[in-house]
Amino acid sequence: MAEVISESKARLERLKKIKEQGINPYPASTCRTHQIAEAVASFEHLLAAGNELVLAGRLLALRDHGGSTFADLNDGSGRIQLYLKKDEIAGGLNYQDFLDLIDLGDFVEVKGILFVTKKQEKTLLVKSWRLLCKALRPLPSQWYGLKDAETRYRHRYLDFLLNPELKEVFNRKMLFWNSMRNFLIERGFVEVYTPILENTTGGADARPFVTHHNALGVDVYLRISMGELWQKRLMVAGYPKTFEIGRQFRNEGIDADHLQDYLQMEYYWAYADYIQGMQLTTDLIRQVALATFKTLVFNINGQEVDLGQDWQKIDFYAEIKRQTGLDLRTAATAEIQAKLRELNLDFEDTAEPSRLWDQLWKYCRRQIVGPAYLINIPVLISPLAKRSESDPDVTQRFQLILAGSELCNGYSELNDSLDQRERFLEQAKLRAAGDEEAQMNDEEFIEALEYGMPPVCGLGISERLFSYLEGKSIRECVMFPLLRPVGSNIEPPALINPKVTSKSAPGDIGVTREQALALLRSNIKSASLIKHHLAAEAQMAALARHFLTTEKHHQEFIDPEAWAMVGLLHDIDWELTAKKPKEHSLAAAQILQENNFRPDLVRAIRLHNHLHGEEPQTLLEKALFCAEELTGLVAAAALVQPDRKLATVTVESVLKKFKDASFARGVNREIILRCQAYLELDVRQLIDLTIRAMQSIAGVLGL
Repeated sequence: MAEVISESKARLERLKKIKEQGINPYPASTCRTHQIAEAVASFEHLLAAGNELVLAGRLLALRDHGGSTFADLNDGSGRIQLYLKKDEIAGGLNYQDFLDLIDLGDFVEVKGILFVTKKQEKTLLVKSWRLLCKALRPLPSQWYGLKDAETRYRHRYLDFLLNPELKEVFNRKMLFWNSMRNFLIERGFVEVYTPILENTTGGADARPFVTHHNALGVDVYLRISMGELWQKRLMVAGYPKTFEIGRQFRNEGIDADHLQDYLQMEYYWAYADYIQGMQLTTDLIRQVALATFKTLVFNINGQEVDLGQDWQKIDFYAEIKRQTGLDLRTAATAEIQAKLRELNLDFEDTAEPSRLWDQLWKYCRRQIVGPAYLINIPVLISPLAKRSESDPDVTQRFQLILAGSELCNGYSELNDSLDQRERFLEQAKLRAAGDEEAQMNDEEFIEALEYGMPPVCGLGISERLFSYLEGKSIRECVMFPLLRPVGSNIEPPALINPKVTSKSAPGDIGVTREQALALLRSNIKSASLIKHHLAAEAQMAALARHFLTTEKHHQEFIDPEAWAMVGLLHDIDWELTAKKPKEHSLAAAQILQENNFRPDLVRAIRLHNHLHGEEPQTLLEKALFCAEELTGLVAAAALVQPDRKLATVTVESVLKKFKDASFARGVNREIILRCQAYLELDVRQLIDLTIRAMQSIAGVLGL
């Protein structure tokens, strides 16, 4: 921190000198002729023309060569190298002024001509320059050097600046919502805008935020759904198809899947039922996924999900009975409570049956990979859905399940005003008994229904679907996640090497997955070893996703993509060092350093060889150290199954082999057992997670 303060003081001194020379350090305009991306794209044409051009941007690297300086300029659209030489800069501010007054992070305007260096780098030869903004704080050079996610979120502007991949996440998020909007508009849906402040909340079981409306002198609620009851009023009014995309608010907990304010889309389609809604939703999600990610196959929480395959239908009662043995149609409340205790699921002794059913379903849901639609959902937990015509105890409702999570909710809307009032009154009783998530009785909506509403199908999809397809926590997919307020004495991010000299964007892994696979295959020829690396990749990604959902490890930044890459490349030197085990992982570190792999990831790979006697420190280092060997044991356990498939491997079968030291002798059980101390996971949990991760890529592994 002292280094940061010293650097800031030096910048203030340079700012003082700038002002003493009569230079405005913060001019209002520039004379820029091209964006950097335009200049790079038209480089050959501009080079041939030989005309001067003016660029502007932030300096992100400076490389002094004695009498000349190379620099990297970035304007948000792209990056270009600058070359400044003492005898090339004439008039106004000269070369020495640049050295004396300019720091990394400053914004400058440069005029010059393009040329290509001996190393074939596209470069601007600077003829003159001008300061646009003096930065008084130095930039971090290694964004991954920040110790925790909260620091990144609190200084998100630096996260964006130094991590170009993060910008791509939000470019994809823009595509996600725009493609959804375009899909609906192309099919005749009209975008509408309903109130955010409401006298009565409705459309979901959730605890609302409350605020006070000074002009009206009443308390109001922030909406908990995307105008469900308002859009239904529009159905009464004669609108055939409506949708809204906007923010909604729920005063509930934060975890890897949930935020208090988030984006949601809801559509309402007159003269359609939930069967038609499921087909439209399938088409919608497939088209949005292709438009956003260019694929229909995703790895979600370590499980491969193919949106292109048929989406199965799962019956609510049948699935719970299959997984737990309970028939909820006949089970007494005491039986359900006993089953919840057996499954170690929390519940309140005074909870209504609807809450117990929902808790039991959430447990069962986690076992479903999908894509699948849950159907025949009970009336008891569906206060706004139309009853099934063949079974009045269930509703015409569907929920999309991907990788164990519910990612959309739709149904044939209830348009029987008498039935709706009865259900609202039941919800009101729950609310009076202390259930803050139960829905309120909205008599004004009932009045609207009494005028008649046609058959309607409605659907809601939140940005959680995007985060699942993106493979990141929902907080990571929000530009500025809400944080607790802090005092003015909060320190800025810690700095590592304030003078950036690397051309690589800090925070990048260093290689793409395609490059990593090519590098792996150039060093590993054994097909079985390649599969071991792929298994470790899936396992490490699953571990990362697991830790993102726990509160214990929020002090560390966990990136599933980076963890997966570590698993993919961890034994890249295995064949090279087969006869020199003590050199194993050291050679890997050298290979990866030479290929621009990120230093903290290189360190994790270097440390995972226990023969070196170095203790892992970070969660990533500990996870790789004690977990990756388990993939070999699980694979071996699959090969002794009658069908030689991972699908029939169970935790118990692997535990049995784990205890048999003569089975898969090469697996170091003592290292694996460190999972309890290192990861706060017992070996059973680690085996379960590893099996599920490997099952998700069983086809790739040939198992």
